[in-house]
Amino acid sequence: MKKILYLLIGFLGLGLTMPHAYADNGISTLRLKTNFNIWRVNLNKAEWLKTYPKMNWNGFEVKWPDTLEGEAKNKALSYVKSSDAVGVDFAQVRAYLEKITSPEINREPQDVSIKINDKGKIEFDGFAFNGQRIDFEKAFYLIQKAIRDRIEEVRLPIKIIPATINVLSDELKQKGIQTLIATGESDFSNSPKNRRSNIRVGLASFSGRLVPPGTETGAGEILGLVDATTGYLPELVIKGDKTVPEYGGGLCQVSTTVYRAVLIGGFPITARTNHSYAVSYYDPQGLDATIYPPDPDMKFVNDTPNMILLQTTTVGDKAYANVYGTPVDRQVDLLGPWYYSYKSPPDSRTEYSTKIPPGDKVKLGEAHMGFKADWYRRISYANPSPKEVLERIHSDYEPRPQFTVIGIDPENPPPEATPEHIDKVKLSD
Repeated sequence: MKKILYLLIGFLGLGLTMPHAYADNGISTLRLKTNFNIWRVNLNKAEWLKTYPKMNWNGFEVKWPDTLEGEAKNKALSYVKSSDAVGVDFAQVRAYLEKITSPEINREPQDVSIKINDKGKIEFDGFAFNGQRIDFEKAFYLIQKAIRDRIEEVRLPIKIIPATINVLSDELKQKGIQTLIATGESDFSNSPKNRRSNIRVGLASFSGRLVPPGTETGAGEILGLVDATTGYLPELVIKGDKTVPEYGGGLCQVSTTVYRAVLIGGFPITARTNHSYAVSYYDPQGLDATIYPPDPDMKFVNDTPNMILLQTTTVGDKAYANVYGTPVDRQVDLLGPWYYSYKSPPDSRTEYSTKIPPGDKVKLGEAHMGFKADWYRRISYANPSPKEVLERIHSDYEPRPQFTVIGIDPENPPPEATPEHIDKVKLSD
Protein backbone atom coordinates (compact mmCIF):
# COMPACT_ATOMS: atom_id res chain seq x y z
CA MET A 1 0.00 0.00 0.00
CA LYS A 2 2.76 2.45 0.96
CA LYS A 3 4.60 1.79 -2.32
CA ILE A 4 1.46 2.45 -4.36
CA LEU A 5 0.82 5.62 -2.35
CA TYR A 6 4.28 7.05 -2.94
CA LEU A 7 4.11 6.17 -6.65
CA LEU A 8 0.82 8.03 -6.91
CA ILE A 9 2.22 11.00 -5.01
CA GLY A 10 5.26 11.13 -7.29
CA PHE A 11 3.16 10.82 -10.43
CA LEU A 12 0.70 13.52 -9.47
CA GLY A 13 3.22 15.82 -7.82
CA LEU A 14 1.42 15.67 -4.45
CA GLY A 15 3.02 15.67 -1.00
CA LEU A 16 2.09 14.18 2.36
CA THR A 17 1.24 16.70 5.12
CA MET A 18 1.12 16.53 8.89
CA PRO A 19 -2.43 16.27 10.26
CA HIS A 20 -4.00 19.62 11.15
CA ALA A 21 -5.65 20.31 14.47
CA TYR A 22 -9.39 20.43 14.17
CA ALA A 23 -11.49 22.64 16.43
CA ASP A 24 -14.86 21.09 15.54
CA ASN A 25 -16.55 19.81 18.71
CA GLY A 26 -13.31 20.44 20.62
CA ILE A 27 -12.29 22.74 23.48
CA SER A 28 -13.42 26.37 23.51
CA THR A 29 -10.83 27.74 25.97
CA LEU A 30 -7.10 27.07 26.10
CA ARG A 31 -4.83 28.01 29.02
CA LEU A 32 -1.27 29.06 28.24
CA LYS A 33 0.98 29.18 31.29
CA THR A 34 4.40 29.71 32.75
CA ASN A 35 5.22 29.25 36.44
CA PHE A 36 3.45 32.41 37.64
CA ASN A 37 1.41 33.59 34.65
CA ILE A 38 -1.71 32.19 33.00
CA TRP A 39 -3.40 33.41 29.81
CA ARG A 40 -6.87 32.13 28.93
CA VAL A 41 -7.57 32.06 25.21
CA ASN A 42 -11.13 31.96 23.87
CA LEU A 43 -10.60 29.90 20.74
CA ASN A 44 -13.88 31.13 19.27
CA LYS A 45 -12.53 34.69 19.27
CA ALA A 46 -8.78 34.23 18.90
CA GLU A 47 -8.79 34.03 15.08
CA TRP A 48 -6.27 31.20 15.30
CA LEU A 49 -8.23 28.94 13.01
CA LYS A 50 -8.47 29.04 9.24
CA THR A 51 -10.32 27.06 6.59
CA TYR A 52 -8.14 25.23 4.09
CA PRO A 53 -8.76 22.62 1.38
CA LYS A 54 -8.09 19.17 2.78
CA MET A 55 -7.31 16.40 0.28
CA ASN A 56 -7.34 12.73 1.11
CA TRP A 57 -6.29 9.60 -0.72
CA ASN A 58 -7.31 6.38 0.99
CA GLY A 59 -7.20 8.05 4.41
CA PHE A 60 -3.87 9.81 3.82
CA GLU A 61 -3.88 13.61 3.79
CA VAL A 62 -1.90 14.99 0.84
CA LYS A 63 -0.72 18.45 -0.11
CA TRP A 64 -1.88 20.08 -3.34
CA PRO A 65 1.12 21.70 -5.07
CA ASP A 66 0.64 25.16 -6.60
CA THR A 67 2.26 23.98 -9.87
CA LEU A 68 -0.32 21.28 -10.50
CA GLU A 69 -2.54 22.45 -13.40
CA GLY A 70 -4.35 21.28 -16.52
CA GLU A 71 -4.57 17.60 -17.34
CA ALA A 72 -2.43 16.57 -14.35
CA LYS A 73 -4.77 18.43 -12.01
CA ASN A 74 -7.84 16.82 -13.57
CA LYS A 75 -6.23 13.40 -13.25
CA ALA A 76 -5.39 14.07 -9.61
CA LEU A 77 -9.00 15.00 -8.88
CA SER A 78 -10.09 11.53 -10.03
CA TYR A 79 -7.94 9.98 -7.25
CA VAL A 80 -8.08 12.56 -4.47
CA LYS A 81 -11.12 13.69 -2.50
CA SER A 82 -11.16 17.37 -1.50
CA SER A 83 -13.10 18.99 1.33
CA ASP A 84 -12.87 22.06 3.56
CA ALA A 85 -11.30 21.63 7.00
CA VAL A 86 -10.38 23.89 9.88
CA GLY A 87 -6.79 24.07 11.08
CA VAL A 88 -4.51 26.21 13.24
CA ASP A 89 -2.83 29.17 11.55
CA PHE A 90 0.82 29.46 12.63
CA ALA A 91 1.02 33.15 11.71
CA GLN A 92 -2.01 34.00 13.86
CA VAL A 93 -0.73 32.03 16.83
CA ARG A 94 2.68 33.66 16.62
CA ALA A 95 1.10 37.12 16.34
CA TYR A 96 -0.92 36.43 19.49
CA LEU A 97 2.09 35.16 21.42
CA GLU A 98 4.21 38.14 20.36
CA LYS A 99 1.51 40.65 21.33
CA ILE A 100 0.05 39.13 24.50
CA THR A 101 2.58 36.83 26.15
CA SER A 102 5.95 38.02 24.88
CA PRO A 103 5.95 41.31 26.84
CA GLU A 104 5.52 39.30 30.05
CA ILE A 105 8.05 36.59 29.15
CA ASN A 106 10.68 37.73 26.64
CA ARG A 107 13.59 39.66 28.10
CA GLU A 108 17.32 40.04 27.73
CA PRO A 109 19.55 38.65 30.49
CA GLN A 110 20.46 41.20 33.15
CA ASP A 111 23.61 40.69 35.19
CA VAL A 112 24.39 41.57 38.79
CA SER A 113 27.53 42.29 40.79
CA ILE A 114 27.55 41.45 44.51
CA LYS A 115 30.08 42.53 47.10
CA ILE A 116 30.54 43.36 50.77
CA ASN A 117 31.22 47.08 51.18
CA ASP A 118 33.55 48.83 53.64
CA LYS A 119 30.80 48.86 56.27
CA GLY A 120 30.34 45.10 56.06
CA LYS A 121 27.02 45.37 54.26
CA ILE A 122 26.14 43.33 51.20
CA GLU A 123 25.79 45.56 48.17
CA PHE A 124 24.17 44.80 44.81
CA ASP A 125 24.85 46.49 41.51
CA GLY A 126 21.87 45.50 39.38
CA PHE A 127 19.31 42.73 39.75
CA ALA A 128 19.84 39.42 37.97
CA PHE A 129 17.25 38.25 35.47
CA ASN A 130 17.82 35.22 33.28
CA GLY A 131 17.07 36.01 29.66
CA GLN A 132 13.90 34.38 28.31
CA ARG A 133 12.54 33.69 24.84
CA ILE A 134 9.40 31.87 23.78
CA ASP A 135 10.19 28.97 21.44
CA PHE A 136 7.51 29.82 18.87
CA GLU A 137 7.84 26.68 16.75
CA LYS A 138 7.60 24.37 19.73
CA ALA A 139 4.77 26.43 21.21
CA PHE A 140 2.81 26.16 17.96
CA TYR A 141 3.25 22.39 17.90
CA LEU A 142 2.02 22.09 21.49
CA ILE A 143 -0.95 24.40 20.86
CA GLN A 144 -1.87 22.52 17.70
CA LYS A 145 -1.69 19.20 19.54
CA ALA A 146 -3.69 20.54 22.48
CA ILE A 147 -6.54 21.70 20.24
CA ARG A 148 -6.53 18.46 18.27
CA ASP A 149 -6.42 16.23 21.36
CA ARG A 150 -8.71 18.45 23.45
CA ILE A 151 -6.06 19.28 26.04
CA GLU A 152 -7.01 22.46 27.88
CA GLU A 153 -3.56 23.62 29.03
CA VAL A 154 -0.20 24.25 27.39
CA ARG A 155 2.97 25.12 29.27
CA LEU A 156 4.77 27.56 27.02
CA PRO A 157 8.30 26.38 26.10
CA ILE A 158 10.88 29.00 27.05
CA LYS A 159 14.53 29.21 26.13
CA ILE A 160 16.69 30.42 29.05
CA ILE A 161 19.79 32.60 28.65
CA PRO A 162 21.56 32.57 32.06
CA ALA A 163 22.46 35.89 33.68
CA THR A 164 26.04 36.48 34.79
CA ILE A 165 26.48 36.63 38.57
CA ASN A 166 29.65 38.55 39.44
CA VAL A 167 30.59 37.82 43.06
CA LEU A 168 33.31 40.34 43.89
CA SER A 169 33.99 39.46 47.54
CA ASP A 170 35.99 36.38 48.49
CA GLU A 171 33.98 36.12 51.71
CA LEU A 172 30.75 35.67 49.73
CA LYS A 173 32.41 33.14 47.44
CA GLN A 174 33.51 31.15 50.48
CA LYS A 175 29.93 31.17 51.74
CA GLY A 176 28.84 29.52 48.50
CA ILE A 177 27.27 32.46 46.68
CA GLN A 178 27.88 31.51 43.05
CA THR A 179 24.78 31.51 40.90
CA LEU A 180 21.11 32.46 40.59
CA ILE A 181 19.05 29.53 41.89
CA ALA A 182 15.52 30.87 41.49
CA THR A 183 13.37 33.96 40.92
CA GLY A 184 9.90 34.54 42.36
CA GLU A 185 7.47 37.19 41.17
CA SER A 186 4.04 38.66 41.85
CA ASP A 187 1.95 41.49 40.42
CA PHE A 188 0.62 44.34 42.58
CA SER A 189 -1.10 46.31 39.81
CA ASN A 190 -3.82 48.71 41.03
CA SER A 191 -2.35 48.88 44.52
CA PRO A 192 -2.95 52.21 46.30
CA LYS A 193 -0.09 54.48 47.31
CA ASN A 194 0.33 53.27 50.89
CA ARG A 195 0.29 49.63 49.86
CA ARG A 196 3.01 50.25 47.29
CA SER A 197 5.12 52.01 49.90
CA ASN A 198 4.74 49.12 52.36
CA ILE A 199 5.71 46.62 49.66
CA ARG A 200 8.92 48.52 48.93
CA VAL A 201 9.81 48.83 52.64
CA GLY A 202 9.08 45.15 53.24
CA LEU A 203 11.07 43.94 50.26
CA ALA A 204 14.07 45.97 51.40
CA SER A 205 14.16 43.92 54.63
CA PHE A 206 14.92 40.78 52.61
CA SER A 207 17.58 42.18 50.29
CA GLY A 208 21.04 41.15 51.44
CA ARG A 209 19.76 38.52 53.87
CA LEU A 210 22.01 35.47 54.20
CA VAL A 211 20.40 32.20 55.29
CA PRO A 212 22.81 29.61 56.76
CA PRO A 213 22.62 25.99 55.59
CA GLY A 214 20.22 23.75 57.47
CA THR A 215 18.33 26.61 59.13
CA GLU A 216 14.66 27.53 59.04
CA THR A 217 13.85 31.16 58.29
CA GLY A 218 10.52 32.95 58.55
CA ALA A 219 9.26 36.07 56.79
CA GLY A 220 8.09 37.49 60.11
CA GLU A 221 11.57 37.15 61.58
CA ILE A 222 13.14 38.97 58.64
CA LEU A 223 10.55 41.76 58.60
CA GLY A 224 10.84 42.45 62.33
CA LEU A 225 8.77 45.22 63.87
CA VAL A 226 5.99 46.49 61.61
CA ASP A 227 4.72 49.93 62.61
CA ALA A 228 5.19 53.63 61.87
CA THR A 229 8.68 53.66 63.42
CA THR A 230 9.95 51.18 60.81
CA GLY A 231 8.55 53.10 57.86
CA TYR A 232 5.17 51.44 57.34
CA LEU A 233 1.91 53.19 56.50
CA PRO A 234 -1.71 52.24 57.29
CA GLU A 235 -3.22 50.08 54.55
CA LEU A 236 -5.92 47.42 54.25
CA VAL A 237 -5.35 44.04 55.87
CA ILE A 238 -7.70 41.07 56.23
CA LYS A 239 -8.83 40.64 59.85
CA GLY A 240 -11.48 38.02 60.38
CA ASP A 241 -14.50 38.87 58.27
CA LYS A 242 -13.45 42.41 57.40
CA THR A 243 -10.71 44.32 55.64
CA VAL A 244 -9.43 47.32 57.64
CA PRO A 245 -6.43 49.69 57.63
CA GLU A 246 -3.39 48.68 59.67
CA TYR A 247 0.31 49.44 59.54
CA GLY A 248 2.03 47.20 57.03
CA GLY A 249 -0.98 46.35 54.87
CA GLY A 250 0.43 44.81 51.68
CA LEU A 251 3.23 42.79 53.27
CA CYS A 252 1.61 39.59 52.06
CA GLN A 253 2.77 40.70 48.60
CA VAL A 254 6.32 40.50 49.95
CA SER A 255 5.90 37.11 51.62
CA THR A 256 4.14 35.72 48.52
CA THR A 257 6.97 36.88 46.23
CA VAL A 258 9.67 35.34 48.44
CA TYR A 259 7.55 32.19 48.88
CA ARG A 260 7.37 31.74 45.11
CA ALA A 261 11.16 32.11 44.84
CA VAL A 262 11.95 29.45 47.43
CA LEU A 263 9.13 27.28 46.06
CA ILE A 264 10.53 27.21 42.52
CA GLY A 265 14.01 26.84 44.01
CA GLY A 266 12.96 23.52 45.53
CA PHE A 267 13.53 24.55 49.16
CA PRO A 268 11.41 22.81 51.83
CA ILE A 269 8.44 24.98 52.86
CA THR A 270 7.69 24.47 56.56
CA ALA A 271 4.89 27.04 57.01
CA ARG A 272 2.53 28.56 54.48
CA THR A 273 -1.09 29.71 54.74
CA ASN A 274 -3.29 30.93 51.92
CA HIS A 275 -5.43 34.06 52.34
CA SER A 276 -8.88 33.49 53.76
CA TYR A 277 -10.36 34.61 50.44
CA ALA A 278 -8.92 34.92 46.95
CA VAL A 279 -7.19 38.27 46.44
CA SER A 280 -6.52 39.48 42.89
CA TYR A 281 -2.99 40.64 43.75
CA TYR A 282 -1.93 37.00 44.02
CA ASP A 283 -3.03 35.59 40.67
CA PRO A 284 -2.65 32.82 39.73
CA GLN A 285 -4.55 31.76 42.84
CA GLY A 286 -3.12 29.01 45.00
CA LEU A 287 0.47 30.28 45.24
CA ASP A 288 0.00 33.00 47.87
CA ALA A 289 1.44 33.11 51.39
CA THR A 290 -0.28 35.34 53.92
CA ILE A 291 1.54 36.63 57.00
CA TYR A 292 0.48 38.48 60.13
CA PRO A 293 3.42 38.28 62.54
CA PRO A 294 3.86 36.26 64.60
CA ASP A 295 1.25 33.97 63.04
CA PRO A 296 0.50 33.05 60.32
CA ASP A 297 3.98 33.11 58.86
CA MET A 298 5.82 31.83 55.79
CA LYS A 299 8.86 29.71 56.63
CA PHE A 300 11.38 27.70 54.62
CA VAL A 301 14.58 25.75 55.16
CA ASN A 302 17.89 26.20 53.37
CA ASP A 303 18.61 22.55 52.58
CA THR A 304 21.73 23.28 50.52
CA PRO A 305 25.24 22.71 51.91
CA ASN A 306 26.09 26.42 51.79
CA MET A 307 24.57 29.80 52.52
CA ILE A 308 21.92 31.31 50.27
CA LEU A 309 21.46 35.04 49.66
CA LEU A 310 18.20 36.88 49.02
CA GLN A 311 17.70 39.95 46.84
CA THR A 312 14.42 41.75 46.13
CA THR A 313 13.24 44.58 43.91
CA THR A 314 10.27 46.02 42.06
CA VAL A 315 9.98 46.74 38.35
CA GLY A 316 6.85 48.63 37.41
CA ASP A 317 3.93 46.81 39.05
CA LYS A 318 5.86 43.62 39.71
CA ALA A 319 7.76 42.44 42.77
CA TYR A 320 10.71 40.06 42.37
CA ALA A 321 12.81 37.97 44.74
CA ASN A 322 16.05 36.21 43.82
CA VAL A 323 17.80 33.37 45.63
CA TYR A 324 21.56 33.09 45.04
CA GLY A 325 23.73 30.22 46.19
CA THR A 326 25.50 27.05 45.13
CA PRO A 327 24.00 25.18 42.16
CA VAL A 328 21.59 22.47 43.26
CA ASP A 329 21.18 19.34 41.16
CA ARG A 330 17.38 19.38 41.01
CA GLN A 331 14.71 20.43 38.54
CA VAL A 332 11.49 22.00 39.83
CA ASP A 333 8.19 22.17 37.94
CA LEU A 334 4.88 23.63 39.11
CA LEU A 335 1.87 21.67 37.88
CA GLY A 336 -1.59 23.22 37.94
CA PRO A 337 -3.67 24.95 38.99
CA TRP A 338 -6.82 22.91 39.50
CA TYR A 339 -9.78 24.93 40.82
CA TYR A 340 -12.88 23.21 42.18
CA SER A 341 -15.67 23.22 44.82
CA TYR A 342 -16.87 26.69 43.93
CA LYS A 343 -19.24 28.44 46.36
CA SER A 344 -21.26 31.60 45.70
CA PRO A 345 -20.79 34.62 48.00
CA PRO A 346 -23.22 34.77 50.95
CA ASP A 347 -25.92 37.44 51.06
CA SER A 348 -24.62 40.97 51.55
CA ARG A 349 -24.01 41.95 55.17
CA THR A 350 -24.94 45.38 56.52
CA GLU A 351 -24.11 46.83 59.94
CA TYR A 352 -24.78 50.29 61.36
CA SER A 353 -22.64 52.78 63.23
CA THR A 354 -23.19 55.96 65.20
CA LYS A 355 -19.47 56.73 64.90
CA ILE A 356 -19.67 58.00 61.31
CA PRO A 357 -21.98 60.66 59.82
CA PRO A 358 -25.51 59.46 59.07
CA GLY A 359 -25.80 58.18 55.50
CA ASP A 360 -22.06 57.63 55.07
CA LYS A 361 -21.04 54.14 53.96
CA VAL A 362 -17.84 52.30 54.71
CA LYS A 363 -17.21 49.12 52.72
CA LEU A 364 -15.33 46.58 54.82
CA GLY A 365 -15.29 43.83 52.24
CA GLU A 366 -16.17 42.94 48.67
CA ALA A 367 -18.10 39.84 47.68
CA HIS A 368 -15.85 36.89 46.79
CA MET A 369 -16.49 33.41 45.44
CA GLY A 370 -15.20 30.53 47.52
CA PHE A 371 -13.25 27.66 45.97
CA LYS A 372 -10.41 25.24 46.48
CA ALA A 373 -7.12 25.29 44.57
CA ASP A 374 -4.48 22.62 44.08
CA TRP A 375 -0.99 22.92 42.63
CA TYR A 376 1.74 20.30 42.67
CA ARG A 377 5.46 20.88 43.00
CA ARG A 378 7.49 18.21 41.22
CA ILE A 379 11.14 18.06 42.25
CA SER A 380 13.36 15.84 40.12
CA TYR A 381 16.78 14.85 41.46
CA ALA A 382 19.55 13.39 39.30
CA ASN A 383 22.16 12.65 41.99
CA PRO A 384 23.15 10.68 43.96
CA SER A 385 20.37 8.55 42.44
CA PRO A 386 17.48 9.61 40.21
CA LYS A 387 14.23 10.25 42.07
CA GLU A 388 11.14 12.41 41.85
CA VAL A 389 9.14 14.03 44.65
CA LEU A 390 5.59 15.30 44.16
CA GLU A 391 4.17 17.74 46.74
CA ARG A 392 0.59 19.00 46.88
CA ILE A 393 0.00 22.72 47.50
CA HIS A 394 -3.59 23.08 48.70
CA SER A 395 -5.57 26.28 49.26
CA ASP A 396 -9.10 26.69 50.57
CA TYR A 397 -10.61 30.11 49.86
CA GLU A 398 -13.78 31.07 51.71
CA PRO A 399 -16.78 32.74 50.09
CA ARG A 400 -17.25 36.26 51.44
CA PRO A 401 -20.26 38.60 51.39
CA GLN A 402 -20.16 42.26 50.55
CA PHE A 403 -19.81 43.90 53.96
CA THR A 404 -20.96 47.51 54.45
CA VAL A 405 -21.29 49.76 57.50
CA ILE A 406 -23.80 52.64 57.26
CA GLY A 407 -23.75 55.69 59.50
CA ILE A 408 -27.00 56.44 61.37
CA ASP A 409 -28.45 59.06 63.71
CA PRO A 410 -28.64 57.41 67.16
CA GLU A 411 -31.73 59.46 67.96
CA ASN A 412 -33.56 58.35 64.82
CA PRO A 413 -32.27 54.98 63.58
CA PRO A 414 -33.99 53.33 60.60
CA PRO A 415 -36.25 50.34 61.39
CA GLU A 416 -33.73 47.84 59.96
CA ALA A 417 -31.00 49.11 62.34
CA THR A 418 -31.84 46.80 65.22
CA PRO A 419 -29.73 47.05 68.43
CA GLU A 420 -27.75 43.88 67.68
CA HIS A 421 -26.49 45.49 64.46
CA ILE A 422 -25.54 48.95 65.80
CA ASP A 423 -21.90 49.75 66.78
CA LYS A 424 -20.99 46.06 66.89
CA VAL A 425 -18.20 46.40 64.35
CA LYS A 426 -14.99 48.35 64.85
CA LEU A 427 -14.06 50.35 61.78
CA SER A 428 -10.34 50.18 62.61
CA ASP A 429 -8.09 48.44 65.14
